[in-house]
Amino acid sequence: MPEKMAVKRVCLLIGILGFLASLITTVNADDELASVAFLPVEKFDSYLPADVLPHPWHTIGSLNDDLKVMIQTWAESPVTGNHISGKGVEIYDNSELDGQGIGFGKHFIQPPVGPLFLGFDFRLDARQGNPKSMQLTAELGRGAQAPVVITASTIDGIQIKTASGEQYKLEDCKPGTWYHVSIVGDTQSNEIHISVTPHTNAKKFGWRTLKRKDYEVVQLPMAMGQPTDIWFQSVAPKEATGAWNIDNVVMAGDVAAPRQRWWSFEPDMKNADPKRKVFAYYFPPFSAYGHDEDPALSWSYWQWNNLAEGLDPRRRDAGCKMQYIALPRVPLLEIRDKKVVKAYEMAEEVKLGMMMGMDGFITDFNHNTKGGWGWFNMMSMSLMDAAAKTDGKFGIIPAIYSYPSQSGVNGEADEGNDPKLHAQNPITLDALKHPGVYKTEHGKPLISMWLTERHSPQWWRGVLDELEKQGVPSELFTQFNSMGRVEDFSKIAYGMGHWGPRAPTPYGWYDAARSHTKVLAYPIVAQDVRTRGAHLVEAQNSRTIRKLWTDAINLKADWAVINTWTDYSEQAQMPSTVIGYGLYDLNAYYTQWFKTRKQPQIIRDVLYYSHRRQHTEAPQLHGVRWKFGKDMNVNSSPEMNQIELLAFLKLPGTLVIKIDDKVYRQKSDGGITSLMVPLPKNKRFVPYFAVERNGKETLGDYGRYTIFEKVDFPNLLYHYGMIVE
Repeated sequence: MPEKMAVKRVCLLIGILGFLASLITTVNADDELASVAFLPVEKFDSYLPADVLPHPWHTIGSLNDDLKVMIQTWAESPVTGNHISGKGVEIYDNSELDGQGIGFGKHFIQPPVGPLFLGFDFRLDARQGNPKSMQLTAELGRGAQAPVVITASTIDGIQIKTASGEQYKLEDCKPGTWYHVSIVGDTQSNEIHISVTPHTNAKKFGWRTLKRKDYEVVQLPMAMGQPTDIWFQSVAPKEATGAWNIDNVVMAGDVAAPRQRWWSFEPDMKNADPKRKVFAYYFPPFSAYGHDEDPALSWSYWQWNNLAEGLDPRRRDAGCKMQYIALPRVPLLEIRDKKVVKAYEMAEEVKLGMMMGMDGFITDFNHNTKGGWGWFNMMSMSLMDAAAKTDGKFGIIPAIYSYPSQSGVNGEADEGNDPKLHAQNPITLDALKHPGVYKTEHGKPLISMWLTERHSPQWWRGVLDELEKQGVPSELFTQFNSMGRVEDFSKIAYGMGHWGPRAPTPYGWYDAARSHTKVLAYPIVAQDVRTRGAHLVEAQNSRTIRKLWTDAINLKADWAVINTWTDYSEQAQMPSTVIGYGLYDLNAYYTQWFKTRKQPQIIRDVLYYSHRRQHTEAPQLHGVRWKFGKDMNVNSSPEMNQIELLAFLKLPGTLVIKIDDKVYRQKSDGGITSLMVPLPKNKRFVPYFAVERNGKETLGDYGRYTIFEKVDFPNLLYHYGMIVE
């Protein structure tokens, strides 16, 4: 079957770019909850070897010593090739009397209506039993209905069930060979594009060694719909023996679908103060991914979570480059131009920002185009293109880097850096002249730079004077990483921002800057966990982000700046793996409060929870013991182990956290209430979160994450989830 070219997603690209001009957030007509946050994005690498599958995965069938479903190191797929800490799932059958139907699966909240992706790797392990008699089925569906049914055996090969009810062969199935399956479809269509690619060189690892086969078009028995289940099962005859290995299970959907049904409040910015703005710092190297390729084969998914590939030696002891990444996107198969695809992704970012209530991004540009910065500058310019489509509702503040021989907080970078050349650089001028640039009430674009004080106020004065001569009169917004030069910049800065604390401790930014600037920007930070050097600051669950928002509101700051949106090497708050939309939705609530000066009324119960997936003293198989550092080299950062339930309640109730047979309760008068309980050591469990009224549970569920009594590599990132009525 030839690959079929579609126009539907191209129209979607054009539609999004045009739609941004008049974006109004609306509630989904379908009142059922839908989200991509719960779809599996699973490499299994973080789990313990030779261990059972943890929640939210579940096993299928009766298991024993001869029938096992376990995490195993030899089940690691060479497609991503993490040969150091990689693992996959093995379905093992050593019984000639039983075994039919054993396997594993996952139940999840349905994805939004629209594009959908599924990818996974599998192998029939030739080392075990009699592989000729083994059969595997992989199914995606809802309850008993499974529109996508893929079977594999050495006799019939890899097949998919079609609309006619027949089986269509996609590829041979050879024992010992890994296969990568990639499916692109739409919830409202029974037509999918599917590709099955063998990994033929056992000595090579990584997605670069796999040249994905062309997609074929297949008509399914029914529309894909909004699935809620995925499962993998051995369906061989009872007398068959052998093993299947499965790895890299990845699903993706519409990340920018409407979120209002998940919010505790009704979005309403009619009475927003036009002087109060909310921005987010955007770091282009770690942005969205997957629209231009199979996301399971993308560079970011493969390398950022992979200990074995291109890892900075300073991150090796942490086990990976990033402990979480942006949620994957569905590939745009019909668009071949990577720049056009990137424009689509940047338009999606603007849509997400506007839906949250933001006014723009502070986005990096770099005069030095080496090391990928030519591409990243193009991404930032695409972000400005998308902002330009909003007719001034959303703008970009260019943060343009110089290249100093020295750095510091007292102007050390002036040496060897001519401010005139900085202003004359085409990258500077193109960004500041762009129609998507954010302009002040004076009609002037803002220019910025992280660690602004690395240059002196005199240097910046030279930049601004030269920009005036170039016909682009501009103003300066600082991003300080210290407080000692605030007064010195007071005569030249339009507004002042600070990179912020990483813990809920006393913070003197407002007092230091308020009298020196008309526009004071308050930083909004959630946590800071860095694999480089394996160190972190104790954020105390959601306390840090809540304290900073509360300070920004109570102190009447002019702006709030989310630090950051995409910098996963420190901390990011865009919709992402392991944090889902937890921080995004919290930011939406506080953004409306900040801009309207009125706390949004809570119209539905929403339970947010946050915790680590281990006690900080849990035994570990690999890596170093992470270090808790001081915050901003000033405040202490006490190590804590807590599970938090942060409830947004429309009425009074009782908050509940259950840890096996131990139950914690706390009364709430309604509104926002936080319940913190100890995270126990030496115990594996899944917390249960609920709210009770009149002695009965009105909302509750288990969390998304298992907390482990011991770990492979440590992961001290706070994970987030939510439960909505």
